[in-house]
Amino acid sequence: MLMKQHVIIQTVIMLVLCIAIPLFAEETNPPQDVPIIVTPPPTDIPRSPVPIQCYYSNGELTFTFSADLGTVVCEVVRLSDQTVYETIFYATNGGYDSLYVSTAPDDYVITLTCADGTIYYGEYCIE
Repeated sequence: MLMKQHVIIQTVIMLVLCIAIPLFAEETNPPQDVPIIVTPPPTDIPRSPVPIQCYYSNGELTFTFSADLGTVVCEVVRLSDQTVYETIFYATNGGYDSLYVSTAPDDYVITLTCADGTIYYGEYCIE
């Protein structure tokens, strides 16, 4: 009889844990890829890969660089209220940097201006 009660108690504990663990687990959102393009697109030069990759995750934009771009001015605008988030990066090949923007649902526009005058552009939406 004692063994049967012990098995029942263990079973109940396991069921409670199986139900409770997902309730307390942190929700994971994979990073959202934010396409970056050069603007205006070059017409006389063969298309080459853009040296900036961008990802959004939980209010933060992370930029990775595959070329030495020097000083890059980054401006992000939330379109509904024109809130501006900005910073300056020093972009080196293989380097990365990030900027906290917002988790507010809205449309956002990214403008990256390099020291040589090249402008990169991206858009993303938080739903």
